Amino acid sequence: IPAGKTYMIGSQLSFTGCSNCDFQIEGTLKVTNDVTFWGTQRSVFAMNAITNAKVRSLTGTGLIDGNGQAAWDAFAADSTISRATLFEIDGSSSGITVSNLYFKNAPNVFHSVRGNSKNILYTDIILSAVSSSSNLPKNTDGWDIGASTFVTLKNVTVKNDDDCVAFKPGSNYVTIDTITCEGSHGISVGSLGKGAGSTDTVQNVYVTKAIMKDSTKAVGIKLYPGGSAHGISSVKNVTFDGVTVSNCDYAAQIQSCYGETTSYCASNPSTSSIQSVYFKNFKGTTSSKYNPTVSNLNCPASGICDIYFSSFSVLAPSGKSVNLCANIDSTPGITCSSGASG
Repeated sequence: IPAGKTYMIGSQLSFTGCSNCDFQIEGTLKVTNDVTFWGTQRSVFAMNAITNAKVRSLTGTGLIDGNGQAAWDAFAADSTISRATLFEIDGSSSGITVSNLYFKNAPNVFHSVRGNSKNILYTDIILSAVSSSSNLPKNTDGWDIGASTFVTLKNVTVKNDDDCVAFKPGSNYVTIDTITCEGSHGISVGSLGKGAGSTDTVQNVYVTKAIMKDSTKAVGIKLYPGGSAHGISSVKNVTFDGVTVSNCDYAAQIQSCYGETTSYCASNPSTSSIQSVYFKNFKGTTSSKYNPTVSNLNCPASGICDIYFSSFSVLAPSGKSVNLCANIDSTPGITCSSGASG
């Protein structure tokens, strides 16, 4: 796609049959705003069962414009409508690199990795979802990383209105190195355990050099509670190391009553497991929303919770630092106060 040119995308751009291909974008690819049509498609860009491919800009001028405003406005009027993910990797794809590109205004999630894909690299990527109306760009997750192994994000920037990065069920061996998230719901494990009878696992995740701005939380874990309506979850070997907090409501949050009421969770406490989760080298200041609380850690009441904090120096605007904790089994390395919720 040459620089200075704009091409419209009116149907799904499938990479079927691509092997060792190199798709260079120096101009603009812009998605049509046909909300009805795109509601019938799972994704705009579809990489399904693809081996070895590059999608990149050599000059840094390449733009993929999801043109999502119409979808956001339609969703605000009717939250049952379907919207396409902008770029999806699925079907055991492997050896995919996406680099040096700017993605804007996804109609729904920007990037999804799933289907037991492996060896996926995103580097030097900017994502931005900004509404021109009063309707927020809902569900514009930067990355949803599901059933996959060896996924790496390096030197990425995200401005959106949902999870900056979400580690979904089956996510294994994921590295994030140097990321800035603005206006988001933070970097999240989950949500996990939603479906009845499900067993959801996220493991071997390493996040380093994260700058988190104006977010509902910097980092966190979201688990559904117990009971026959939900499954169980396992989170193991996850490290957040080197996180700068700037005006986020919480620096760290663990929710084990996600998506349900307090009374439901009291009757159906989570039996999920959180093991070997580390919060290291955090600094900065939270927003005033929960001042003087900086973290809210509501671990599974009937499960396992081994979490560890070190060099955690985040302060609330008052200069205080209160950590609300419940059901932690380990010695967490921070001073805990009662009252954790969520």
